Formats: sequence, structure tokens, C-alpha cells
Amino acid sequence: MISIRGLSVAITMLFLASLLTAAPARAAARLEVNQPDFDFKSIYRGSEARHDFIITNSGDIPLQITNIRSSCGCTVPSIKKRKLAPGEKTTLTAIFDSGRFRGSVTKNIYVYSNDEENPVTKLSIHADIKQDLQVSPASIYFAGLKTGESVQREIEIRNLSGKQVRISEIASTVGAVEVQLDKQLLEPDEVTRLRLKIPKVEKGMKLTGELTIFNDSHENELKIRLYGGLIK
Repeated sequence: MISIRGLSVAITMLFLASLLTAAPARAAARLEVNQPDFDFKSIYRGSEARHDFIITNSGDIPLQITNIRSSCGCTVPSIKKRKLAPGEKTTLTAIFDSGRFRGSVTKNIYVYSNDEENPVTKLSIHADIKQDLQVSPASIYFAGLKTGESVQREIEIRNLSGKQVRISEIASTVGAVEVQLDKQLLEPDEVTRLRLKIPKVEKGMKLTGELTIFNDSHENELKIRLYGGLIK
């Protein structure tokens, strides 16, 4: 048989338990992204790819986005709104410049917020970078040159596009370098050679700049960097 004192203690414990059960959850901001991983699939080298991530505050207090950081300068993120009321959405736009890449690429964007459970949200973009013309080497170095000597370099250009590509012009910002292209019209998988020549090296000669290969492929202005060194 339960005593009156025992019954009173039991009722008190049940009352406290009910208070704890009924206590509301702590209010919080929650950052949700509709698709944190996005794949551009195949894009051509030199093209600019853009994607909009949709960010939602699924919490019950305002969400404050304090910072956005990219893993690479090639990917520029921008956001329309940094403070979101509960249930509100905004757009984070990622613009990826593929000009310096080839093959499979992944870049990340980090979003910092007052979401206590997930203060840093990672967004990722993926792409397979295709190129019509493959240039090897991608840069030319004029180093260890001696005054009065003649210097030659060679660049191989291969057509990977699966169709004819015509090279219309080779432009150079370095006047001392003469250029000669073996062949302008390339069939699929065909190779041509671009020959660079300095007839006579002179002291103080400017050799740093770039070549531009103008052509009718997707990447119609292909850049090749030239680097000059000390001339003895």
C-alpha cells in the first residue's frame, strides 16, 4: 500500500517529468542547400560556367551568413542576401573560369554562418574540361641566353576536336620572337608545329609576353606564355 507521502513524491516527479518533456527545443538557425554538389559535366576549356545554389533558412531564428570563401581564384561566389528570416531563401551564384584547367576538376566553396550544428557548409562544383587544341609545352622559357646567339623553340599543336580546325593567325606581344606555323588546317588528331626563333639575342631584349593562337575551335584564342631570363 502506497503512503500519502509516497504518493505525493510520485506525483511531484511525474509533474517535473511532464515539464521537461513539454520544454520547447532551443531556437536555432539552420542552413540548407538544395544541391550542395553540382556537376557541369563536360565543358570546353576557356568557357565560363555558372551555377546557382539555393540556400534556405530552415530554422526558427534569423540565419546570418558571415563569410563565403572559395578554394580557388578561378571560382567566384556571390550571394544576393546574407541575412535570412526563418523559411526565407536566397541564391548563391558560383562562376567558374575553366581557362587554366584540363581534365577532371573539382572546386569548393565554403559558407560560414550562425548555424551552430553546421557553422561551415561546403558546396562543390565538378567539371570535365575538354579542349579542341592541345598545346605542348603550354609555356616557353628563354633562359640562360647569350648575346649574339640564335635561339629556337618548338611548340606542338594537336587537334583533339574530332573535326577540322583552322588556325588563322599567330599574334605575339614579343617583337623579337619570329613565329612560323607548319600547317594552318588540321584534321582530327593531326599535329602541327609552331616554331619560335630569335635570330640574334641582344642585351636588354624583352622576351616576356604571350602568343595568341587565333582559330575556329571552341577556344578561339589560345594563349601561350613566354618567359624571358637573364641574357649574358
